[in-house]
Amino acid sequence: MISHLEHLEKIRQNLPATQNIVYMNTGTTGPLPVTAIQAVQEAQQAELYNGRINKEVVQLKKRAKLETRQLLAELIKANNDEIVLTRNTTEGINLIISGIKWQPEDEVITTNIEHAAVLLPLFLLNQRYGVSIKTARVDGNPLRAFKELISPHTRLIAISHVSYSTGELLPIQEIAQLAHQHGIPVLIDGAQAVGAIPVDISELGVDFYSFSGQKWLCGPEGTGALYIRQERLNDLHPAYIGYASVEHFDPEGSFSFHSTARRFEFATTNTPSLLGQGASIRWLTEYVGLDWAFDRIKTLHHLTRQELATVTDVTVLTPAAAAGLISFQLNGVEPQQLVKTLASQGIIIRTIKELNCVRASIGFFNTEEEVECLVKAVRQARRKACSHSVCR
Repeated sequence: MISHLEHLEKIRQNLPATQNIVYMNTGTTGPLPVTAIQAVQEAQQAELYNGRINKEVVQLKKRAKLETRQLLAELIKANNDEIVLTRNTTEGINLIISGIKWQPEDEVITTNIEHAAVLLPLFLLNQRYGVSIKTARVDGNPLRAFKELISPHTRLIAISHVSYSTGELLPIQEIAQLAHQHGIPVLIDGAQAVGAIPVDISELGVDFYSFSGQKWLCGPEGTGALYIRQERLNDLHPAYIGYASVEHFDPEGSFSFHSTARRFEFATTNTPSLLGQGASIRWLTEYVGLDWAFDRIKTLHHLTRQELATVTDVTVLTPAAAAGLISFQLNGVEPQQLVKTLASQGIIIRTIKELNCVRASIGFFNTEEEVECLVKAVRQARRKACSHSVCR
């Protein structure tokens, strides 16, 4: 039987980016596995040499959508008919928010730790329809914060499963139960969850769940999915329509939407990217092993948090309930400068402007030695800052 270290090494060999740098920015874009690139290139070669409208390529396009939809559904334990193929998390969120018939007295509840993918569509709602946006502060007791804000006018709760800024893991199941007691649907931004932690849609009990393919699933950019609970399909009114949305239409104006979530797909998809996404998911599930990956992320995240906490002047902002993200500040060093300093040493992290901090994404492919490199580099940055100022 292959050892843990041998398995990890083979995984890293399939992720060439990990051979050259300490890659800790999966929360923005994950490293691509060789298998994904091969799938993309094979599809592009087929299009290049055979054209894009012959019988074989048309069949390839159909297969790409069918197989990728199935893989995405299985990934979150949903039904195929509840999956919309999207280009990213933001698109899925917009499809839901634009599909609700809003009234000026309506209210939406979100949190104080959301990404622009949630906030900007809500800001547009407020500007366009006068919908009120209420913000639950989840620093202490998230459930209590939502209880205090729910009113007879609440039409939607739109929140992240895992916050992109703090890395906090919210109690989605409990929030969904609370919302449903009041007849309120729940929309989840799952960009930082799917591929980093187990996601079981039936257990979470949410109505809508949007996620990306290029982050923790290590797929190509321009891929993602939106889950719509079957019972909620007819509550939504698609804001966009195209040939992919309908089962039938005629020139006189008669048409009928697909009976499934496919009604929210409306035009041409990028076949090579879809096949690349499918290849990444197969690689994760069949070769890496999702349970192994989840355990690995959890273990390394705990180690990183523990080690960073030993560095003088470091403040870890990520709570214990987290996934793969860890945000922290180094007193006396600007986040942009710290990111630049670490990048010069081949360690890739990013800044989070809203919190004036940096964020590392701890992936299943990272190693204990890389965590040590990160912590050592932060210590060195602190010492360098101290040499130019008075430090305690």
